[in-house]
Amino acid sequence: MMDFFIAKNHNIPVQPPAPVELITLPFSKQGEEVKNGIEQVTQELPKIAPPKEPTPEPIYTGFNYLPMELLLKVMKQISVDDRLACGQTCHRWMEAAHYYLPFSKRVIYKFTNVNFTDYEPPIKSFLGAFRIFPSIAIKSCTFYGNSQFWPRFGEHVIELTIKNCLIKDTELLYILENVPNLRQLKIEQCDELFRSWYFEKRTSCCESHFVLPDLVDVSLTNNDFLDELHFNKLMTLAPNIAHLDLSNCFKMIASHRRVAMVEHIMRFINMHQFQLQTLKFNGTLAIDDICLSTLSMIDGLSLETFSMTFCDKIPAAIIDLLRRQPDLNITQDLEWKVGRHPIKAPGFISFLVRQTNLVHLDLTSSLGITDEVMELITTCLPKLKTLKLRRCILVTDEGIINIVNLEHLEVLDLSNCYRISDRAMYREVIGRKVKNLQELYLCELPNLSDYSLIQVTLNYEMLQVLDLSNSPNAATDATMQYINYYLVSLKQLHLYCCTKVSDAGLTGIDLPVKPMITWDHEEVFPLDRLFKLRVLNLIGCYRISDLSLQNAFKLAELKELHLARCYQISEAGISVLSQTAKALEFIDISECPCVNDNCIEMLTANLKRLRTLKVNKCALLTNACLEIIGRNCSYLKFLHISGCPRLKKPKKRLAHLSSLKAIYVEW
Repeated sequence: MMDFFIAKNHNIPVQPPAPVELITLPFSKQGEEVKNGIEQVTQELPKIAPPKEPTPEPIYTGFNYLPMELLLKVMKQISVDDRLACGQTCHRWMEAAHYYLPFSKRVIYKFTNVNFTDYEPPIKSFLGAFRIFPSIAIKSCTFYGNSQFWPRFGEHVIELTIKNCLIKDTELLYILENVPNLRQLKIEQCDELFRSWYFEKRTSCCESHFVLPDLVDVSLTNNDFLDELHFNKLMTLAPNIAHLDLSNCFKMIASHRRVAMVEHIMRFINMHQFQLQTLKFNGTLAIDDICLSTLSMIDGLSLETFSMTFCDKIPAAIIDLLRRQPDLNITQDLEWKVGRHPIKAPGFISFLVRQTNLVHLDLTSSLGITDEVMELITTCLPKLKTLKLRRCILVTDEGIINIVNLEHLEVLDLSNCYRISDRAMYREVIGRKVKNLQELYLCELPNLSDYSLIQVTLNYEMLQVLDLSNSPNAATDATMQYINYYLVSLKQLHLYCCTKVSDAGLTGIDLPVKPMITWDHEEVFPLDRLFKLRVLNLIGCYRISDLSLQNAFKLAELKELHLARCYQISEAGISVLSQTAKALEFIDISECPCVNDNCIEMLTANLKRLRTLKVNKCALLTNACLEIIGRNCSYLKFLHISGCPRLKKPKKRLAHLSSLKAIYVEW
């Protein structure tokens, strides 16, 4: 059965009543005989109507009368934005788009830069709503007292994010008390909350006698002034916690307070060792080798997701032993005798060896990751699906050779590991298939050439995300042709500052060398073969001109397009783009010197779903474009017009545009 919040699933037509045949008794007419002074009445027997054929049920045509099962099946194949747009077609489509619970749970309601009070919109308007709001994100808002929004809708709230808000401890506890079914809680960048939360002076207001039994995911990232009392209070509300994120915390406090806080967290992990599945410490200071030694000694800790920034230096003697004896069975008590002094295994190595069930590992910006550590990762963690090594600058070709041993790998990030070259990528890593790879990030790899990228296209045909930003030698016109032909499942393609990509690579026109020749027939492939593409980043690809926009951008599902610093783009190309990519919701044409008011007219008139428009440093724009935006843009939310000297008083001119949330006029 379909799960609906409001069950109005069928349109049953009202059938008209069956026609009734009237039977009359005819009286004698004038001139008829009268016997015995009594008028003779000729009574006719009632006529029995012949049986009629049953009235056929009316047949309704049109998309608004599709069966609900078929309508839901169609909507499951499209994105959230597309589904919400479909919900404006008619009542039946709105019912399918909003009231079907698996759909409604995927919609996030975001409140940004508003006063969270019952006496001002938008909260005043939401109090009369009849929907449910399972996921709520509140950013840069100010709370004024306890709102009735939470007692009214809190029962259905499953995910709650509070980021960079001015909120008191009493208001926070009031909110949490009214969301009994909460599963995910994020309190991020709320230092003012923890600065003003004093337990010793205001114990009465901080007392609470409730718990959230379903709360399993807690994120407290980017909070510097979170102390032990705050941490204990929040963790008491989540007795069944399984996922804990403390990334980028404790940066602005004294070192002794930072160490004390980390030790307190380690004790908490020890107490909940059998239920924790995720630990994230990216960018959090004081998470060092000593902490990892402590974690490695917790026998009941079996993580699925772990992330940290490891910058400690592993002793050279240990690295030498690992290089000579890579198959050592390392334990916490194992000691190697180097000279006269025994050396224990470093905490990081011991931790990795013991966490054999890790599925997601993020070591971004870890300066302590070496080739020997990489060999341990590829040997001891066979279940890995995600491996992120961005900015691990000590990793070389030798360290990534054995990545092919990770048969279940789905996400691989080797960006900014500038020591990686074609020698390992072409011969060892890319040349051997990893069947499930879906996301590949190869940013800022100057030693990577197009030979490796061609092998990527030949071996990873199921890729959905490919990022080649700032790798100018890898992304060329030749590789673009291979990408256009083989990677038809791509949803995101990032070519930021890939200056060797030109119109020839995107369109196949005037290629000096054709990549594929079948007998005597030379074949070329335009960009629009990637029909599933949703995000395309071409910032800084200055060799792209109107020719590409006119011949290679028939992308019906493209949502986000970045064309900043593409200096050759002009009105002719944007005219075609606005007609062929009508699903665009985000477009960036900043620093394009040929963009004028006519370009804005064409974009805003044809892209009805445009929500973010970036035209920074477009010197030709005048106040007329503001009038055009105010007239054509019904759904625009964010407008970036920094560095446009001829635009005067944009906020005043667009004040009537109710959908507009922010206008950025300064960098």
